[in-house]
Amino acid sequence: MKLHHKGYVLVQLEREEVQWDKPLIDAAMTEYKLNGDYWVKHFSIIMDELASAGLISREDHRLDTLSDRLMFKYRLTDFGRERMQDTGLL
Repeated sequence: MKLHHKGYVLVQLEREEVQWDKPLIDAAMTEYKLNGDYWVKHFSIIMDELASAGLISREDHRLDTLSDRLMFKYRLTDFGRERMQDTGLL
C-alpha cells in the first residue's frame, strides 16, 4: 500500500533534506503513475498546505523562465519531523 500524497512528500523531504518542488512533484507523479496539469497543481497545493501548517519551510525561490513558473525549494522542519514520528511516517 502506498503512502497518501502528503506523506509521500514528507518522506521524500526527510530523505533529501532540501529539494526544489519540480523534481519532487515529478517523482510523486511517477510514483503514483499520474500525469497532467491537474496533478502538478494538486502536489503544489499539498506543499502549500504543508508549509502553512509548519511541517515544511520554503528555503528559496526562483522563476523558471522556461515554464514562467515560480519554483520553491523546501525543507522539512523539526515540527514536521516530530509530526512524522507521531503518525508513524518515521
